[in-house]
Amino acid sequence: MNQEAGKCWALVPAYRPDGKLLRLAEELAGSGSYGRVLVVDDGSPAECAPIFEALAGMPSVTVLRHAVNRGKGQALKTGLNHYLLESDPGSPGIVTCDADGQHLPADIGKVCARGAEEGRFTLGVRDFGQGTPWKSLAGNVVTRVFFALFTGLRVKDTQTGLRFIPRRMAGFFIQVPYDRFDYEFAALIDASSELKGAILQVPIETVYIDGNASSHYRPFRDSLTVCTVFLRFLSLSVTTALLDYLTFIAVFYASRELLASFIAARAVSIVYNFHFARTWVFKARSDFLRQLAKYLGLVLLFMCISYGFTWAVSQRLPGFELLAKAVAEGALFFFSFVIQRRFIMVKEKPEIS
Repeated sequence: MNQEAGKCWALVPAYRPDGKLLRLAEELAGSGSYGRVLVVDDGSPAECAPIFEALAGMPSVTVLRHAVNRGKGQALKTGLNHYLLESDPGSPGIVTCDADGQHLPADIGKVCARGAEEGRFTLGVRDFGQGTPWKSLAGNVVTRVFFALFTGLRVKDTQTGLRFIPRRMAGFFIQVPYDRFDYEFAALIDASSELKGAILQVPIETVYIDGNASSHYRPFRDSLTVCTVFLRFLSLSVTTALLDYLTFIAVFYASRELLASFIAARAVSIVYNFHFARTWVFKARSDFLRQLAKYLGLVLLFMCISYGFTWAVSQRLPGFELLAKAVAEGALFFFSFVIQRRFIMVKEKPEIS
């Protein structure tokens, strides 16, 4: 009889691990609750080789290796790919956890059991109270704010590495197009959009060892990294607005025709913005015609709103047209981001059944 049949798997990405990883893998494998424990060596240096050799010798533990460091996101995708290829089809899913000892085996089991029982994407969420290391608190505050902006949902711990992924969703997560610390945040956003917010949150113990010194998370750099989509959109919006504004000024002062100025400015900015939104910001290069049709519809709607507001101001306060246009465009900025992110520049992924 196959001892792995019908069981969840566990996945641990590891870079420069220490003895805590050995103890974690030993407890997970020894519990008998998991079909396999996958450990992905993400290009750790040679001095870590004895740890991975010891792991490879443990029963029910499989070690996968990257020749060079490719990032936590890619390590997770490597493990998910192996899981889909090698696990029993009856396995309900896979639980991911960190290698630094912050996730207790009991909590890993709790998250896995709840997720498997309900068949839902599940997060093990920590309580960020007094005594939380500043870099962990800073990273979660920043990403919680951005997550709420992106999705309209509240997740208590956006940076948790303890997650249960149902088997039907594994292929979905493999295709999230990020590789490093930005991967987990991007995957969370994509999952929330696809699942209409159906994310289960399970409270877990908050464990920090030596002030979280073993974590490779860098608060400022990595908080910017996980929010990179929004920052790219912001920079593109600024340059697009500048191009649009300069074109509007040139045509308006040459013709004094408000509508003609709006149309000319928007025509120039559309070509520039649509190209870079697809290829640089959202990296959604497929399905060009569908995206273009939706994008043009959004542009037309927002142009009408902006024009109507600017026209109304011009009737009451002649000479304030440029200021009115800037106010209208600024007010529409966040709506534009959310709509493009969730409904227009959507990357092709396998459907979640």
